[in-house]
Amino acid sequence: MMTSLTNWTIPEWNLAQTIGMVAFFIGATAFLHSDGRRFRLHLMLFQIVLCSHFVMMGALVATFGCGISAIRSYASTKTQSTPVMLFFIAMLWVMGVPQLEYYYEILTIFGSSVATYALFKMQGITMRLLVMFNSFCWIINNFLLGSIGGTLMELTFILVNSVTILRMYYTRPIANH
Repeated sequence: MMTSLTNWTIPEWNLAQTIGMVAFFIGATAFLHSDGRRFRLHLMLFQIVLCSHFVMMGALVATFGCGISAIRSYASTKTQSTPVMLFFIAMLWVMGVPQLEYYYEILTIFGSSVATYALFKMQGITMRLLVMFNSFCWIINNFLLGSIGGTLMELTFILVNSVTILRMYYTRPIANH
């Protein structure tokens, strides 16, 4: 595990990194969905695989964050309930904060909280922008952790999500004035 940028080295390739790359390939296509429900379900599958990657890397905060996020992504396809949303945000903080080992891990909790709000309360471009903020939080964590697949995945999420946001923006219905 990496503790700071000053002693960062190229991570070793192992089974955990391989699982991370599998998650990367699954996650790389999630943001291609413009349908919100399909997007959320695809995210759930990706988060389950990524959770196992973080377990193997010994990254407990990221593991809890991904596990909770997988359940959250599914729940957000069934309800937009504020109490359910608050439950998931509380779980991120209650399960994550006691496990913090490195200063940068707090970014995953904060970013996942923002994404939870987005998935439960936002739609369309606004939802995707908030989810993109979460990707920026996670890319920092994944880079410092040494997660090759996780870093590539978040970079891909940012790029694909940006393209999808632009596509949604330019194909949105124009209101008649």
